[in-house]
This record gives sequence, C-alpha cells and structure tokens, in this order.
Amino acid sequence: MKAAIFDGTETLLLQDLPIQEPKHDEVLIRIDSATICGTDQHIIEGKFWAKPPVVLGHEFSGYVERIGSSVRICKPGDLVSVEPHVYCGCCKPCRLGKPHLCLDRLAWGINLNGGFEQYATVRMDTVYRVPEGISAEEAALGEITGCCLHGIDRVNVELGDTVLILGGGAAGLILARLAELRGAAKIIISEPNAGRREQIRAFGYPHVVDPINEDLAAVVAAATGDLGADIVIEAAGRPETAEQAVELVCHGGKVLFFGVAAPGAKASIEPNRVFAREITIVGSIRNPYTHHRVMEIMPRLRLKDIVTHRFALSDIGKAFATAHHGEGLKICIKPNG
Repeated sequence: MKAAIFDGTETLLLQDLPIQEPKHDEVLIRIDSATICGTDQHIIEGKFWAKPPVVLGHEFSGYVERIGSSVRICKPGDLVSVEPHVYCGCCKPCRLGKPHLCLDRLAWGINLNGGFEQYATVRMDTVYRVPEGISAEEAALGEITGCCLHGIDRVNVELGDTVLILGGGAAGLILARLAELRGAAKIIISEPNAGRREQIRAFGYPHVVDPINEDLAAVVAAATGDLGADIVIEAAGRPETAEQAVELVCHGGKVLFFGVAAPGAKASIEPNRVFAREITIVGSIRNPYTHHRVMEIMPRLRLKDIVTHRFALSDIGKAFATAHHGEGLKICIKPNG
C-alpha cells in the first residue's frame, strides 16, 4: 500500500508499506478520509514532536476491511471513525480518570502510523461506528470535534451566553456550532482571513469581525452593552490573541485557551485584571471520553461543508501547502481515490 512517511524533514515521502494484519484486538481499516490538523503542520515545520519514521494523520475515518478474533464492536464494511489516542492506564493522570493527560501516551499519526496511508490497523478500543447519514469526511472530523466538545465542557457554555471566538478556522467553526447547541445567545467570531470570513457567514454566523481593519473591542462592547463576552475562546494559538481574550471577557467570565501555541511562546496578562474581575482561565487538550458523544450529535452539527479541499495521497505536498497558506477550512486527503 502507499503511505506518506514523515522522516523528520519538511517533506513527506510517498512509500510502499506492507499492510499490517490485525491482531485479535485490532481492526484493519481502508482509509477513506484523513484531514490535516494544525498539529500535522507544526510537526513537519519542526515545532512539535513526532517519532520518525511515521505516517502522520490523526483525524481519519474509513471502512472496516478485516477484524481480529476478539472484536465485537464493528464488522467488515462498517464506516468507522478513529479516536487516535492510546493511554497507558497506569500513570497518575490515568488512574485519576484523566487519561488525556497520560504521561506515556501513544497516538496514531504521532508515534504510531496514522491516516495518511491507504490502510491502517488500530486497536479496537479506538474505533467508533459512524451513525447512518454521516459521511466519511464528517466522520474524519470526529477527533477535532471531540477536542472542541471537551473545550466547551471546560467552560460550560450556558443558555444566553455571549461567546467570542478568536480564530475562525475549522476548529473555530466547530466550537461555534457546539456553543450554539449549548444555548449561546450570541456568537462573535474574529478572523483576519477574508476568505474564511465569507465562509463563516455562509455557515450562518453574521457577527464576524476583521481584527486587522476593525476595532474588535468596540464590536464586543457594542454587542454586550460594554460588559464583555461571557466566554472568550482563544482558537488561534497566538500569544496576542491569548492576551486579547483576557481583555475582552466580562466580570466573572471564562477564558478558554484552546488554540495550540508554539512551545515557548509567551503572553503578557495583567494579574490584577484576573483578580479584580474574578476571571476564570482554563486550558483544554485532546478529547477525553467525547468521541462517542460526538458520533451521537454529529447529525446535528452540519459539518459537511467544513471540508473545502480534497487531494489524492500523491498530492499530499500540495495539500499541506494549501493548508499552510490558510486556504479553505479543512483539507482532506483521500488515500484510496
């Protein structure tokens, strides 16, 4: 089979690999869709760690080809979505019910071969059957949607909240969808990319701000009666938007650091502001116990149009260039055509 190998450089190498037959507790999947995550881009840029040589791609779905003798959760022909993390079960976070903070975590597409290949063999406990009516491309969004759902849980969006999202890429839009389902009364999205702003409006969110040419603070003040947003979600992964989030949240409000900033990046925050306004700041990483919930609510999220570009595996270099230039929302690799 063909696979795109990360060898530690910025170029993914298309190579032939043997198909790994499933063990008793494993599932062999014929990959249909694998979407590019910002983390994938950071890895090939040398900003994030992965273990070369490895097949990247941790957001993927496909059809079950073969199953091991112990597998009961799916059968050949089923469309499945993969939750890519494998936890040790023995470290302190695992034993406290926080496996997403596992100290010895493995992951398909990081240190185990992931979705940028024609076939993947994964553990059965990471496989989820996809509900009827959900496409393979939507199913590939299960991992990022699960991460977004965990973030929404962390700040507990409530009925009537005004939610400000800094960063209108795919994650920003999914966060908006989830906040809407949780009862947010108003959603404001700040996004500097003009093309993405038009796509955000097409998704039904009219309150879209160009933070370069508009005064975002004035827009938020006008929308909230000078109170600030109840919840601010930093989804851009930039120090300046992290600082902005604390400035634009209301008294007693919550800030979520969701975007993945480069390791070592620093943001300047005024401690007195956090103290005097009793602001809650939380982080959110990965998707603990959310993938099943995501599959249940996926029909209501209307995520089909988030995938804007599709590439063959042989064109994966072009796909990453498209993602790097901020074109579209989600870029999808189709390893089997």
